[in-house]
Amino acid sequence: FQFAEILSMAASSSSFCGVDPSPCKYDVFISFRAGDPRHNFIGHLYSALCRNQVKTYIDEISLQKGDDISRALPKAIEESAISIIIFSANYASSTWCLDELLHILECKREKSHTVLPIFLGVNPSDIRKQKRSYGDAFVKHEQHFNSKMDKVLEWRQALIEASGLAGWDSQVKSESVIIDEVVEHIEKLKHIGSNGLIQDLLKNLKEELRLVNRALEDAEEKQLTDEYVREWLLNMKEVNCRADKLTDKINHEELRHKRRKLRFFFFFLTKLYFHIFLKVIIFIFYFFSGKYFFIFKTIYLSL
Repeated sequence: FQFAEILSMAASSSSFCGVDPSPCKYDVFISFRAGDPRHNFIGHLYSALCRNQVKTYIDEISLQKGDDISRALPKAIEESAISIIIFSANYASSTWCLDELLHILECKREKSHTVLPIFLGVNPSDIRKQKRSYGDAFVKHEQHFNSKMDKVLEWRQALIEASGLAGWDSQVKSESVIIDEVVEHIEKLKHIGSNGLIQDLLKNLKEELRLVNRALEDAEEKQLTDEYVREWLLNMKEVNCRADKLTDKINHEELRHKRRKLRFFFFFLTKLYFHIFLKVIIFIFYFFSGKYFFIFKTIYLSL
């Protein structure tokens, strides 16, 4: 019975990581070109995410003094559920940004990391074909990294891949609309992520309840003559049935409410479930070694 695991998962689910069972430290990592002329957009996006309780990593704010940037940024990407890539005119001129992009796409392939591109004042086709400012940037990269052309090719392929992802284009929608839609989209992803976690927990609880019920039925088949034990078995079946109905109720409530409104239900269910577990343990010791029964009964009644 994985009570500690269940409680840990429920407590750590404020940030989500898709199908990755490990908890995320951040909801969102923002990749952008520092010093970009359109830097105000990034500030407004960051503020909007924070107002909506979206844990967001942005290096200008989140980096601590003394941090090794070459290690801190990849680690932050790995600890985030989503990466937002702000493709501006000068993005490709930064090798830091291009290396970030490589790591983001690696996480996308290996960890179901979600990637959301925003094309800020640039045409996605220019990124895909590396034209205009992106073409100019790669002329310089090829000159500077003429002995590491494999790296330059990786950057090119990453830009082609990322530019083909669905995102937002500032040439189609205003920046304020894009910010609103990005925040709304991330809120939906968070809700879906938490719903998936709840469904997994409910599935595990239902399976454990079935195991408890099977143990009770096996005990009944042994046709125990002790009146106290027979009465206890009947009570146990009733408690198990109530717990099973409660999981169904939680499942129904979860379809109508967000996960945070269900924490009380999970706390109550876990407490009830723990008592079922203790009762089963008491019965096992009673059945196989009657001399220990009253010791464990005393322990249980003292809880």
